[in-house]
Amino acid sequence: MVCTAERVFITGTFSTRSLRHVYLITARIESTQLRDLRNILLKVTPVTAQIITVINQKGGSSKTTTAMSISGALGKRGHSVLLVDADEQQTALRWSKAAPLHKPFPAAVIGMASYGEKLHREVQRQLENYDFIVIDTPPALAAGAPVSALLIANLAVVPVPPAPADLWAARGVKLLIESVQVVNTNLAAVLVASRVQRTSLTRAVLQEMKHFGIPLINAQLSNRTAFQEAVLAGTTVCALGREAKAAADEVSAVTDEILDALGATK
Repeated sequence: MVCTAERVFITGTFSTRSLRHVYLITARIESTQLRDLRNILLKVTPVTAQIITVINQKGGSSKTTTAMSISGALGKRGHSVLLVDADEQQTALRWSKAAPLHKPFPAAVIGMASYGEKLHREVQRQLENYDFIVIDTPPALAAGAPVSALLIANLAVVPVPPAPADLWAARGVKLLIESVQVVNTNLAAVLVASRVQRTSLTRAVLQEMKHFGIPLINAQLSNRTAFQEAVLAGTTVCALGREAKAAADEVSAVTDEILDALGATK
């Protein structure tokens, strides 16, 4: 019998060591056994936290802004949240450190860029300590961290600015997610339109995004200066007051839809 995993991985063009490792194992296993493969590979312990992996291979997609906004919004709602910064640029970590001592960022933020393809092992150590773990991955599919982060995720969030080049670049992310879903059968995925501007081109690309193959949520993150102000203040737009209300409302709406995708309590 030709197993499902073999068919999927042969059609891909991935070259990372992590995907080759997954392929070598899955290509020898019957389709009926795939549901157990995730536990075999990762030695998963009982999970309490829900894991959200924010991923895009293209820089400038607002990946870190999306990850930090979701984490901050969940923290503001009373959830215990860990943001894992797996990007060597460590932007999320620096963002959180900009917060004043008396008013820290509403989610815990730690750097794990050095773990690469072993990231999932370190994240698993935190599963019983948080309600949600959000992973901000590096903008490179060839790195080991994105694959590792997807292997343990409940939901992949793909922020994509509605521009032709960004949508083209997201195709590689889509293929990677589909390949990892053979192993991690619990992995769902959504697109989030980010850095949205009100133009006719934007509206045209948004229509294309609806047929991309990954569900596009209705809520959007616009290209607002409030998000940069939040970085400087070490907080989220939700804490910036009335001047950032529009941005805060967008973040709240995005968070609601992500929780819906997870089947989690708002």
